[in-house]
Amino acid sequence: MKAVVLERAEKISVKEIPRPAPASGEVLIRVKACGICGSDIRYFYGENPWSLQTLGISKPNPASIVLGHEFSGEIEGVGDEISPSRKGERVGVLAYKACEECHYCKSGLHNLCANIRHLGHGAGWPKRKYYPGGMAEYCSVWSDKTYLLPKNITFEEATFLDGIAVAVHAVNRSRIIPGDDIVILGAGPISLLILQVAKAFGVGKVFCVDVYNKPLEVAEEIGVDGIINAKRQNVVSRIMRATKSCGVNAVFDTVGTKETFAQGIKMLRRGGTLILLAVSQIRVPINLLDISSERTITSSANNLYPDYKTAISLLSTGRVSVKHIITHRFSLSEIHEAIKVATNKEIYNALKVILFP
Repeated sequence: MKAVVLERAEKISVKEIPRPAPASGEVLIRVKACGICGSDIRYFYGENPWSLQTLGISKPNPASIVLGHEFSGEIEGVGDEISPSRKGERVGVLAYKACEECHYCKSGLHNLCANIRHLGHGAGWPKRKYYPGGMAEYCSVWSDKTYLLPKNITFEEATFLDGIAVAVHAVNRSRIIPGDDIVILGAGPISLLILQVAKAFGVGKVFCVDVYNKPLEVAEEIGVDGIINAKRQNVVSRIMRATKSCGVNAVFDTVGTKETFAQGIKMLRRGGTLILLAVSQIRVPINLLDISSERTITSSANNLYPDYKTAISLLSTGRVSVKHIITHRFSLSEIHEAIKVATNKEIYNALKVILFP
């Protein structure tokens, strides 16, 4: 079968590799669509965003990862102990499986398990020639991590379920309640999903900040209450004016720079929370007075298992819409062009790039 293989940092190719056979408890997915996530770009350049965000350490990536964790498809084969009646099901894929034995798993925090096996990441697997992922014609997946898609969700739309689940988890981590005001720093795909999830949960005003017009225009189409181009306006001053100097209850930082970190803290009202969704090894100064008045700085890593079901509900009921976010579509063989577009979003006015095997 054809697959997109990250052989090493900045070397990616479409290769013919063995078609997987589903093991006991697994199903074979014929992949219909796979999104390119921001983390895929970071893997391409040699980072390991999973280990940074989840474990707080930088781990080297193995060679020959089949990238892709945002994918959907049709069940074409089943392993032992799986009913043949599942063949033909249209499914979305929850792309990781925790060990179920460690302290975190037993506490219900499967997303923080250090022994996760993650599709498209190379994490947790014993040494193998190719590490499985969704940027391929086929992928074997644990049966219990495949979810039947409602008829009104297309394969293309289903590639967003992973991102919506991440947004659900981040919104839950923020502890916001109906009526609270929030700021989202960065207006990429995850940010636009956080915007919609927060709205579905009943927040008050939502402000989106970016330095490019395209994502801000899409945020307006989706229903944001205010947009700020950080190249043209002072972000903190604009938010403080809009909130009558109170600040906001939560700031979601999807950018992860020294500048956005500092902005996020300064915009928090008393008791507010800054949620970091793009953790890296940069050092940032903190004035302890900035986190007085019970302000909280936290991070959000991946999503909990139940968040995926919530994502399906939000998408199928129309409380989250993704059609405006899709800007580019490519075949697997066009991966180099797809990576170029996804990496240079401002040049191509790109948001979400999707591959079709």
